[in-house]
Amino acid sequence: MTPRTTVGQVVKRKAVIVKPSDTVHKVAKVLSRNKVGSAVVVKDDEIVGIITDRDILDKVVAKGRDPKTVKVEEVMTENPITIEDDYDVQDAIDRMMDKGIRRLLVTRLGKPIGFVTAADLLSALTAQNQEEQEEYTEETQVYGICELCGQYGPLYKVYIEGEEKWVCESCKDSLNL
Repeated sequence: MTPRTTVGQVVKRKAVIVKPSDTVHKVAKVLSRNKVGSAVVVKDDEIVGIITDRDILDKVVAKGRDPKTVKVEEVMTENPITIEDDYDVQDAIDRMMDKGIRRLLVTRLGKPIGFVTAADLLSALTAQNQEEQEEYTEETQVYGICELCGQYGPLYKVYIEGEEKWVCESCKDSLNL
C-alpha cells in the first residue's frame, strides 16, 4: 500500500509573515520580492489573518486608496481557514471545496509554515493515485504455462542468464532466486 501524502509534503510556498500595522505598500513589495501571492498576518505570535494580492487589488487599488497609508488590518481576511501539516491531501481538498477557497494556510502546531493551492493538492493526489495504480499492476497475478516445466498456473517473471522467463512457483523456488 502506498503511504499517504500529507499536506506538509505538498507545501511549495513558505509562509511570509507580516504585521497588521504594516502598510499595504510594504506588503506588496514583500509579496513581490518573495514571488508569492499571499502573506500571513501575525500579531503577538497569533495568526490573525491573511492578505493576498487579490485583497490588495480589490480593496485598495480598485478603490483608488493609497497603498502607502492603508494598513494591512483594514483589508486582510480575518480568521483564515487553516489545516495542520499532518492531514491528508484529500482532507485539504475537501476543506477547500467546502469553504470555496483557492489557497489554504498550512500550520504546524498552530504556527504558519506555508500555503497550498488547489493545483498543488490535485497534482499530489494524481501522483499518489498513479503510484497506487502501479502498485496494483505489480500485484496482478499472471497465469500461463511455465517456460521451464510446462505446467499451467500463476507465473513469475525471472531472469536466467540475462534472459527473461515466466516460470511457476515451484520452478522459481528451485532456481533459488
